Amino acid sequence: MNWKKPHRYLRLLSPIYSFIVQLHRSIYEWKILVPFRPHQATLVLGNLHSGGTGKTPLAIWILSKIQNKVPHSAYVSRGYGRKTWSTTIVQNESSSADVGDEAKMLRSKLKDNVSIIVARKRRTAFPLIPVNAPVILDDAFQHWDIKAPLSVLVCAYNCWYTEELVLPAGPLREPYKAAERANAIVVTRCPHEINEYEKLEIRKKLNINKNQRLFCAQEIMGSPVAEFDSPPWSGREMALVVSGIGHPDRYFSHIKNSDFFNNDGDPVAFLRFRDHAPWTSKNIKKVLNTAQNVHCNTLIFTEKDIARLDNMPNEWSNFSIYSIPHKLDFGNDETIFISWLNNEWKAHGYRLSL
Repeated sequence: MNWKKPHRYLRLLSPIYSFIVQLHRSIYEWKILVPFRPHQATLVLGNLHSGGTGKTPLAIWILSKIQNKVPHSAYVSRGYGRKTWSTTIVQNESSSADVGDEAKMLRSKLKDNVSIIVARKRRTAFPLIPVNAPVILDDAFQHWDIKAPLSVLVCAYNCWYTEELVLPAGPLREPYKAAERANAIVVTRCPHEINEYEKLEIRKKLNINKNQRLFCAQEIMGSPVAEFDSPPWSGREMALVVSGIGHPDRYFSHIKNSDFFNNDGDPVAFLRFRDHAPWTSKNIKKVLNTAQNVHCNTLIFTEKDIARLDNMPNEWSNFSIYSIPHKLDFGNDETIFISWLNNEWKAHGYRLSL
């Protein structure tokens, strides 16, 4: 979809879509349906863009920072891409078909005192969480069924929602003025650490008001990590680079421009699947055939792609398999963000010490 030059008919449909979204929201604002108010200190993460903006790395970053400071914390999402509907506490042995790739990835990265829960109706997850546990509620900025005290809107750098249109003419789930509901804006995937002057420019671009905080973060990708008992990375690999994420350009660029292949190896080819594409036999064979056609001995995936693999496919048994780790880096904003979060929760009556 070319969001920059949408068809004129799609532009005509966008106001209709916006009206339906507002009508749905009004059902809860007018108390026709009463939203659920959690007893736990809850932070909503969300975005206006329909594509990925970096919410999952942000959720992992926040939970990793607080998991040693509180006895218990929790992450709740709907479990996008799973085939079940029940409310489920994610275990290490849970399958991606039951809990989704993002929840499974979080389970592998965080300590046992962090509950990872997937729930189609998010309110059903809260009885499973201790009352004194802070909760990160993922992708819930448009989830009107829950009324949480704090919300953070995530926007990728240079993908400013103030310059986009609402679906179907553009990528936005709501008109950009909906950003005014957020307590803070986090701009992810910054090309460098953002200074105060640049922050002022971003505030102008996004029409951030004086009561909203702005934080900026880079997304750092690392070197290939061996998966499924593959040998350590040597730099001699001839690799097929595979992606099943929404916006893989930065991931592909990171590998193209890296020094991973320092011993005459090479990223021979790049294969792209749609976001959250399941590892069906058809897709597994497509990877196999592509790798064989370009004479690769190695497969490289994102961490989310690996999370969707419960086991090593037999078809790939002759390949070495690696993932590219990534994490958020807030730079100078790190302690400021955690302090802001702690103070905001305390202001709403939650007794936490982050």
